[in-house]
Amino acid sequence: MSNVIGFLESLGARPPMSAADYAAAVDALALDAEQSRALRARDAAALNSLLDGRPTMRCAIAMPENDVPGESTPDDHDGDGVPNEQEESGPLPG
Repeated sequence: MSNVIGFLESLGARPPMSAADYAAAVDALALDAEQSRALRARDAAALNSLLDGRPTMRCAIAMPENDVPGESTPDDHDGDGVPNEQEESGPLPG
């Protein structure tokens, strides 16, 4: 893991620091001048470019419109969210 990524990860695990403490922490890293400059300026776009990061990353969760989590359907007699005709019956193989 690069020093920059490790540093950014550690920032999320500690309480906020003063500007002077942040600058001292950046100075303590073994970084090239451009990475150090981007961190000091808190320039996420420049830092992303320097680290060859992805321009955009998204996460999406799609659910059917009529599906409400935790809600039983009329054909779900045991309330586990799986319609009875889709459940296996009988003893489990084993």
